[in-house]
Amino acid sequence: MGQTARWSGIFLLGIFWLVVAVATGGGVFLPGLVVLFSGAALVDRRVADRITRWFVDAFSGSALRSALIIGGALLMIQFLPAELALLAAGDILAYVEAAAAVSLIAANTRLKPLVRALGARVGIVVARLRPLASGRQAGVRPTVRRKAPPPADSEGPGWAFA
Repeated sequence: MGQTARWSGIFLLGIFWLVVAVATGGGVFLPGLVVLFSGAALVDRRVADRITRWFVDAFSGSALRSALIIGGALLMIQFLPAELALLAAGDILAYVEAAAAVSLIAANTRLKPLVRALGARVGIVVARLRPLASGRQAGVRPTVRRKAPPPADSEGPGWAFA
């Protein structure tokens, strides 16, 4: 299989990926880069050699180096879902807050007539019990003497912190 056939396969996969990304509303940056670089590699042999050399340099050497590169890439991929989750959680929290406010307003609207009706019924019961309470004399209560208020400040209370 020749080098042109490999670059053509990568180009066609990149085009498919780009079409799927556009159709689903996903990110088009990475498939666009794949299409751009593989298309440039198909047009010019020097670009293909440069891209191939870069991949060989990046992944040649020890298996530990390759594992570190792949592991680092996987760790970077893990950040994206976490940030998207936080972004979605903030949106969901805003929706929940709005729904709670609307439900509280609706509950308040429904409870006001109930509170008025309950207050009227309690008032009727208190009015019926009032003659019973006034008919009983519990005894004579002693008068309570109240202390005289302290003399007013001649300067006035506004001058307390002057």
